[in-house]
Amino acid sequence: MKNFQNPFSPEMIEQIKAGLERYDSLQKKDGFIKLAELGWYVNGSMTMAHSAWLMDMAIENEIDKINKDLSSHYKEEMLDRVKFLEKGQSKRYLIIKEAIECHLSGKYHASVALFLSQADGLSKGLLFITRNNKKELKKFVAEEKKNKFFGDILDAILRVNKIDEYFSQELSGLTELNRHAVLHGYDTDFGTELNSLKAYSLLLFVDDFLENKKL
Repeated sequence: MKNFQNPFSPEMIEQIKAGLERYDSLQKKDGFIKLAELGWYVNGSMTMAHSAWLMDMAIENEIDKINKDLSSHYKEEMLDRVKFLEKGQSKRYLIIKEAIECHLSGKYHASVALFLSQADGLSKGLLFITRNNKKELKKFVAEEKKNKFFGDILDAILRVNKIDEYFSQELSGLTELNRHAVLHGYDTDFGTELNSLKAYSLLLFVDDFLENKKL
């Protein structure tokens, strides 16, 4: 029998170790939470290295770099993932497909509203219920099998963020995407390409989480 040869050099092993340590350090600094505060959610197709870079940029408040990077990422995802959404979410596929068509044709008011509503529907309507510190949503996601990557990024929806925090008509200066303001008609300025991509990132995050839950 031939002796087993480790395909990784000592230098490569050290690089991998350093990368994992950096990821853990950034995650402990609430890197994913800070991303969510900016309206962005990480989906299952991202590498750990990419996620670490995004957390680092969020902690450093490099908003323009994050928006440029994730806008490019989700534009590509929008075209690549539609066929998988057809297979995995057959009952919702036509709605999601219509939302994507609206986005691609510049009808961002429609695409934002559809992406947000379908993300909420996929999570059994629990995604934006914030009472009792999201007790019902925490119970729902606690049933999934342990997966460190998803376990880390689940904090992004288990805490109240800009997208689901309380909104009052009396509040002014709303600049971040807020589900209540959009779907109840209080915000009329949400129809931008950036907001549509942010809403799409949330939809893919929820869909990827549910796929992981089936494993």
